[in-house]
Amino acid sequence: MLFSSLTRLSLLSLLALPAVLAAAGAPSPVPVAPTPVRRGLPELDFNPAHLTPRSLALNPADPTPRVLTNAQRLARGLPPRSPALNRHSRRARALAPRQSSAPCSLPQETGRIRAVGLPGDIYVARTDANGFGEYGMTDDPSQALSVVLHRCTSNSDPFQIEAVNGIAAYPYFGGVVGFANSDDNLGPGSSNYVYIAGTSSVPAGPAQPAPNAFTASTGLAEDVESTLWTLTDANVLVPTWINTDGTAAAPGTTLVYVQTGGAFALVGDVAAFVAQFGPATPVVSVSWCCGA
Repeated sequence: MLFSSLTRLSLLSLLALPAVLAAAGAPSPVPVAPTPVRRGLPELDFNPAHLTPRSLALNPADPTPRVLTNAQRLARGLPPRSPALNRHSRRARALAPRQSSAPCSLPQETGRIRAVGLPGDIYVARTDANGFGEYGMTDDPSQALSVVLHRCTSNSDPFQIEAVNGIAAYPYFGGVVGFANSDDNLGPGSSNYVYIAGTSSVPAGPAQPAPNAFTASTGLAEDVESTLWTLTDANVLVPTWINTDGTAAAPGTTLVYVQTGGAFALVGDVAAFVAQFGPATPVVSVSWCCGA
């Protein structure tokens, strides 16, 4: 009986020996990091989705000529209005030196902006595209943004564009730094962007704090450039964004239509922007055209 028990114990030990040896000789398991999975959705929002934007008033849809101040007339290349004379005044007064009637050497006509490269006959729309003070598109000419190009020296010198029937309090068709940007610069490898929105007037140069439609709508302070347009001989409008070091964004800026935002934007790297924010259609060109 004892012999049988010892025999069974020996057999069980021999059977377990390979497993023990294998366990002793096997290396310790090394944790393997999971393979990162890229999300299908953009990592950031083009506009602040957590905010409810405030609505902004628009100028009348029909840019009917209105009574302009002399400063506005001079900005459009028009002569100042004749002064109202007081016929009952008997005191002779010396005339002040006359202000130049043509401070700008180029005419200040009114027209619309057509976007080439998008499906259909597309114009920049006069309305706030998405509630954030940004401009979008329309195929209805009656709803197109009516603008004045404030060219004073030459088509190749940066100038401002005034939106006659757009966002009332911020009458310039300018650029506002994107709220999700890392800084105010555009360039290769960067997903930074600039809203095309209603702005106030700021001198040429890097973006600076100034009133604008995006900030008025959201309460988020963003910098602005408004003197950023030039015009080619073919009437194509070319935007040039100035980075914080005072140089133009290189190799240039591209105007895109952002589907998720329903608005136009400037970017320095289309691929980097799309990877971060989703689909965007590059606009081949924007042309000034068509009369008021």
